[in-house]
Amino acid sequence: MKTINKIIIIILLITTFSCQDVVDVDLETSKERLVIEALIQWENGTAGNEQTIKLTKTSSFYNNEIIYAVGASVKVKNTNTLEEFIFTETINGIYQTSNFISVLNDTYELTIRYQNEDYKATSTLFQAPEIVEITQSLEGGFTDEDPEVNIFFQDFIDQEDYYRIIVKQIRPSTSETINHDFFTYDARFEENNIISGFYEGAFEVNDEFEIIIYKISERFYNFLEVLETQSGSTFGPFASPPVNVKGNVTNISSSDNYPYGYFSSNQINKVFFVFE
Repeated sequence: MKTINKIIIIILLITTFSCQDVVDVDLETSKERLVIEALIQWENGTAGNEQTIKLTKTSSFYNNEIIYAVGASVKVKNTNTLEEFIFTETINGIYQTSNFISVLNDTYELTIRYQNEDYKATSTLFQAPEIVEITQSLEGGFTDEDPEVNIFFQDFIDQEDYYRIIVKQIRPSTSETINHDFFTYDARFEENNIISGFYEGAFEVNDEFEIIIYKISERFYNFLEVLETQSGSTFGPFASPPVNVKGNVTNISSSDNYPYGYFSSNQINKVFFVFE
């Protein structure tokens, strides 16, 4: 999502004598676009009433500063019950509500008005799969030398399902988050079965793991897969990839001024595991 205003290409020709040719290439500056981080996540067993949506804007390649989109109007409506939830800007670019009501399998519509333009997206709130077991082992991973944490969860009956798994590793001795990895899983060919996945790394005794799993739509799955392919590594859906990838939010005022990011509503299951 970053743009380059100017690239200086240095061509180094190694012959009998070394020389350098410097060529200045002027590139068109990309239009500043809205970036929407709208993941409604209802943790199983909680009220799920507190939700947050983050709005930022794209910046130039050399600008590492986060540009927050301030002054937007943000709301989410349950299209089944017609209840509306207003998200108030608490700090720059951060919009929150404390009265959200999550209903499984209902469809939610996100509406954003920003700089006189309207953005919309919809998402169905899927039920989270049951986490059956978390184990540790030295076998079954990419190598038999590095330990792995194994995750087992129950696929839903007679559904073509896609899942997202997030694993956060914390080392208590240093209070450091070692990894924050994201996995997507296509379970269309493993219906009704217990599905397993693993996370492998340099673990130490007493390392703590926070594991989150939830069902996602096919479109969100494809969106995350494209981002991961382009980046060559796993990361969150709102980081800056080397190419721009559109999400499911549409600018209904101006199709040319399309946004980035995604709107998704999900029930999530969360468990904690201590490596022994």
